[in-house]
Amino acid sequence: MSSVWSKRRRICKLVQEAERDIAQHFEYTQMPSSASPLDQNANHSLSGETQKEHPSPVSPLSHGSVCSGSLEYHVCRDSNRRIPDSQSVLHGISVSPGCVSSPGSDSSDSDCCDNESNESMLLHQLKDWATTFSISLVGLTALLNLLRMYHPHLPRDGRTLLGTQSHVATRKVGNGEYYHFGLEQGIHQKLKSLKIQSSLQGLKLQFNIDGLPLFRSSRTQLWPILCLADCDYSKSPFLVGLYCGVTKPASVFDYLADFVKDLTNVLEHGIDYNGKQLEVSVSAFVCDAPARAFVKNIKSHNGYSGCDKCMQVGKWHNKMTYPETNARPRTDSNFCAMADEEHHLEGKLGPLTGIVKMVSQFPLDYMHLCCLGVMRKLLLFWLKGKKLATRLPSKTVGLVSKNLLNQRPYTPSEFSRKPRELTEIDRWKATELRQFMIYTGPVVLKNCMPQEVYDNFMLFSVAMFLLLTPDISEEKLCFAGNILVCFVRHFGELYGKEEIVFNVHQLVHLADEYRRFGALDNVSAFPFENCLGRIKKLVRKPHQPLQQVVKRLSEMPTALVPIPTCSVSLQHKHHNGPLPPQFGTADQFNKITWNECTISTEPGDNCIEVGHEIAVVKNIVRAEDVTYVIYQTFKHKENSFLYPCASSYIGSYQVSGLHSNLGVCRVEHIQRKCALYKDRDSFIVIPLAHMFV
Repeated sequence: MSSVWSKRRRICKLVQEAERDIAQHFEYTQMPSSASPLDQNANHSLSGETQKEHPSPVSPLSHGSVCSGSLEYHVCRDSNRRIPDSQSVLHGISVSPGCVSSPGSDSSDSDCCDNESNESMLLHQLKDWATTFSISLVGLTALLNLLRMYHPHLPRDGRTLLGTQSHVATRKVGNGEYYHFGLEQGIHQKLKSLKIQSSLQGLKLQFNIDGLPLFRSSRTQLWPILCLADCDYSKSPFLVGLYCGVTKPASVFDYLADFVKDLTNVLEHGIDYNGKQLEVSVSAFVCDAPARAFVKNIKSHNGYSGCDKCMQVGKWHNKMTYPETNARPRTDSNFCAMADEEHHLEGKLGPLTGIVKMVSQFPLDYMHLCCLGVMRKLLLFWLKGKKLATRLPSKTVGLVSKNLLNQRPYTPSEFSRKPRELTEIDRWKATELRQFMIYTGPVVLKNCMPQEVYDNFMLFSVAMFLLLTPDISEEKLCFAGNILVCFVRHFGELYGKEEIVFNVHQLVHLADEYRRFGALDNVSAFPFENCLGRIKKLVRKPHQPLQQVVKRLSEMPTALVPIPTCSVSLQHKHHNGPLPPQFGTADQFNKITWNECTISTEPGDNCIEVGHEIAVVKNIVRAEDVTYVIYQTFKHKENSFLYPCASSYIGSYQVSGLHSNLGVCRVEHIQRKCALYKDRDSFIVIPLAHMFV
């Protein structure tokens, strides 16, 4: 077996041979076909004299720019290979060859302006292409050196093209390092990328702090501080600060020092935007339980005084449990007064105390609490639990998995993932658990498990459906809170009092969060988790991950984010009908998108609520600049469940049989979109909780 150095020498030799081939090809292509040897010598002499004024293009495989000290750029040598032109190298980027004119040419000024414009456009397109597809600097530099033969104005190095930040000034925090982007700078940059209405008077900010492991083989982790403005219709948070170390920051006071200083200044003085002073306020800090405890400097979720919403003292049953459902609530004032000293670490208040409200502005995040917490816990009880009374037989597990797979064709396009088997529960994402909790779970579990276990799950499912629905009445909110308390108590009876751990207990506080913030999606960690995923992709190697993230972010261009429009987009034109007589010459379509909602004639997106009827979309027509939906309603509609309430209370029904006559309504008259799931010879309809069109 050849050694690494032998392979290195062999590759370097191939690179040198490739350089010679390219140089010879370049000289041949640049030489006039009718030039004599004397003319060639003269040309060589002239090029030598004018080399300083008109430098010749650099070889595309220059050791100094690409291959020096790196084996990442491999060259496959083929005796019959040709040098690829720029069009074959850049997919999707229009490249116009540069115009190089001789001193005696008669090119006009307009031609020169066009050339400069094309060159500038090429630079912008290359930069956008490189950042969009996360092209490595080594690969980008190699491409630039290839293109410089045809476009000498291009830079030699990818860092020059992208404007990579050269120096990253970090400060030491414990055993790690921290870089501060700046809150005010981040707000200004975010506002520049949005189309802000002139009537905007103030900003409400949400913050998220969480740990982000980078590698499976290393303890290296990032702790970003993210911010999301309420006016950001793109729901894309920006970085305020970033910590990197092998553990979480040793001191929350050192970690948040720069952030606290920035936040205090912004809250006091506001933001100057286009000559207008915008008032800034904090809406919420959206964190999971460990991060909330860290930021607030309080006992964690496994401590006796760990609940940050009530003053209940936990009970130890080989794990910390919180069986009470009506303990005295914590308030902002008794937190600052340290009324419960056991709740605070080392008798100290957190660094944010006095700046934000330490109880009411730290909401419970349902993504971690309900989806990744309680829903996953229930599934594991059913699949691997110790109690035989609540554990499902393998045959039943297979039947539920089959039912889940059968629902895949009926999954609405608004859901990012289709159902998977229960055997893959360890790989389920939060969105899959949310989908099971609200939509598919009540359908596929029906008649497949003991009735009391199913009823307990339905308490949880119905309550979460209501708390995720915007603008519900106080009556429904009280009902949701009551059935969550009932769920926690019944949960202890089914699975054991020792299983009422932190996540299960905190369900009793969710109704209060709805009263403060509205639907739980308003203060969820989903947009922040998406941002964490994008940050993780910026790290390309283990060496200096914090510096990599800062440099990659400095390379990204600031682009204007368009406002989501309410305009109707019609797709998939056809002539297949059905079409009522009054629309004889109207254009027909299979799909319509508006208000971030998709409705089509295909299963999954074809169920709507019109008035008080459930309907299936059969066609979409456009006539006289008005869009209509052609539909058929169901003949039979009844409750799909009766516990903990009639399913009609949340708009869910069991339906079957379609009327033969066609109905017509304008798109604006659709009340809401529904999920339509197959249930033997009928269907179960569940309205999308967040989708009111």
